[in-house]
Amino acid sequence: MRFLLCFLMLFSTLGWSQVKRVDKKLNRTTINSGRVQPTNSVDRFSSMNLAGNDTIKANKIVTVAGDTVAPISSYKVFNELKGASTFDTILDVKKQYAQNYLRKDTFGLLGFSNDGQTYQALDPNFLHLQNIINLGFNARRFSYLNKEDINYYNVPTPASELFYRSVTGKGQNLDALLTVNISEQFNAFIGYRGMRSQGKYVNQQTSNGNFRIGSSYFTKNKRYQFKNHITFQDIYNDENGGVFNTALFESSDEPYNKREQIRVQFDASKTRFKGLRTYLDQSFQFNKSESNKALIRHQFTYEYFSNRFEQDNANPFNNSKPYFGTSFSNSIFDKVQFYQFENDVDLAFNSSKIGLFAVSAGFFNSKFSYNSVIFDSNNQKIPNFLKDDIVTLGGSYILNKENYTADVNFKQSVIGRSLTNLNAKASININDSYGLDVQYQLQSKVPDYTFQLFQSDYTYYNWHHNFANEKYNTLNATLNTPWVALSGTYQLITDKLYFSNDATTVNANNRYTQQLVTPKQYGKVINYLSVKAQKEFKYRKWALDNTVMFQQVVQDNDILNVPQVITRNTLYYSDYVFDKALFLQTGITFNYFTKYFANEYNPILGDFVVQNQVKVGNFPMFDFFLNAKIKTAQIYINVEHFNSKFTGYNYYNTPTQPYRDLTVRLGIKWNFFN
Repeated sequence: MRFLLCFLMLFSTLGWSQVKRVDKKLNRTTINSGRVQPTNSVDRFSSMNLAGNDTIKANKIVTVAGDTVAPISSYKVFNELKGASTFDTILDVKKQYAQNYLRKDTFGLLGFSNDGQTYQALDPNFLHLQNIINLGFNARRFSYLNKEDINYYNVPTPASELFYRSVTGKGQNLDALLTVNISEQFNAFIGYRGMRSQGKYVNQQTSNGNFRIGSSYFTKNKRYQFKNHITFQDIYNDENGGVFNTALFESSDEPYNKREQIRVQFDASKTRFKGLRTYLDQSFQFNKSESNKALIRHQFTYEYFSNRFEQDNANPFNNSKPYFGTSFSNSIFDKVQFYQFENDVDLAFNSSKIGLFAVSAGFFNSKFSYNSVIFDSNNQKIPNFLKDDIVTLGGSYILNKENYTADVNFKQSVIGRSLTNLNAKASININDSYGLDVQYQLQSKVPDYTFQLFQSDYTYYNWHHNFANEKYNTLNATLNTPWVALSGTYQLITDKLYFSNDATTVNANNRYTQQLVTPKQYGKVINYLSVKAQKEFKYRKWALDNTVMFQQVVQDNDILNVPQVITRNTLYYSDYVFDKALFLQTGITFNYFTKYFANEYNPILGDFVVQNQVKVGNFPMFDFFLNAKIKTAQIYINVEHFNSKFTGYNYYNTPTQPYRDLTVRLGIKWNFFN
């Protein structure tokens, strides 16, 4: 806490040396909300593309009194994947979609009933991690900030953002950011996202924290630039294992309409997922030429993870068959640690005529370890760690012209585990109204560590496997037209890894009475196709925003299960009131997806388990919202799933985890620029 206070005081002091803001009537809502044009190829390749954009001094506006006021376009935000943008104070329907814990559009996800819990992925490609080898525990990764999620800034005056959102039951959700330019070339930022939510069911409390601090810099001649950040993240969840008797939830008769009266599988289980990361990305241009540039780029990442699953009593209700099977002891304590180092170096040459060519080399080192010794049923020792040292070589080509771009990169391991990653993208602007993006990816992916090795105090959850790489051939295309925005994905998957339940006994509600989970590999081919269409219709002050996604899977067995149709439709009204002092937006959002075999959640693995016993879906979800904007402050009032009491209690995330009941929320987002 002392460190944070000192840092905030330092930021406040440094802020006085920056551009002074005196024009309180400056309109910040006139910024063009269209897509930002891509920077040139060197800036996209180099570690920080701040140098390729207008500097703060070029964007100052001098008033009659001699003071200076910076427009909103000077408050720049840079993201490794999304490119350049600005602080956005516009209130539109997209902000409503991002009014959630993740602060992003969650179309394709279905949140669990309590804030801070995991999400069911209706779209299987929503969570896409880009590490050479992934740890696993993927259900815990939705709220984890990866290095690609960190933004960098360049601002003429100190800028801050406060985000508040009420939660389910007692608690709150707060996200605070402060950024300041110490000079025109050097920026620093600090941010923290905290959330604590009690939930409505027994043993459902969540408490998450994501701290981030970083900086960016480029020299005046723009030949050297860097960006770096450090994150500390802690994701805590009480785990109740789901509803024990789903019939009580579906009836919701007294007293079971009070969710704390419904029995759950466990009343004293918890998980904690922690992460520490330090990241540095720097580049240097050797020569001074503007038309033919030679540069070197270096990226370094160190990341540490730990995951704990704790349980006071493995069988708290003395079931004849414990839910997760037999255990070595009645008290469960599973802990795994993981660290990884990654160093990448790129040498590049760029010509303004023919584009950028680069060669790269990388070294990856990791260790996944348990502090225990386990023997299997054949009295064979299961190793308690896995270690990898991988050397990769690769290359890139980038061409960036006014109306078309091309970007190809390739990476192949030459020492250590075998892996391959080929990514080719092309974009063309046919004219001002039509654009086409095409991307192809070929990937041979090393299995997640939790598929390869797992140890637990539960006897069934111990294994060591040598699985083959998963293979993905993916083709993506996006077509933007004045009538509709279309995007599609075709994916060919071979040797897919998954978790499945080996239990065979079901209860009267057709739910499995146990979760006896093991990893498996599907040797056959899976064909996945998705098509998504988005279109907004406007009439005067009314608008109807529509997003529909169609998915189809061709496979011999039910391994990759998805709903065939996902839709979101929002009817809303927007207008200024009180002499245009307040902008108002109100409407209703309808969400729906068809029935399918939704994966079950497993807290021991922190992941989802394939099942083909119970289908969920085919229930409507209506949300009402009333949003308002006053200057740079935005206020959100949401009534989520307000139809829950009169359309039936058949709404589930998984076969045993109900979706949320009616929930009323208040949210505030406020930007400060001085």
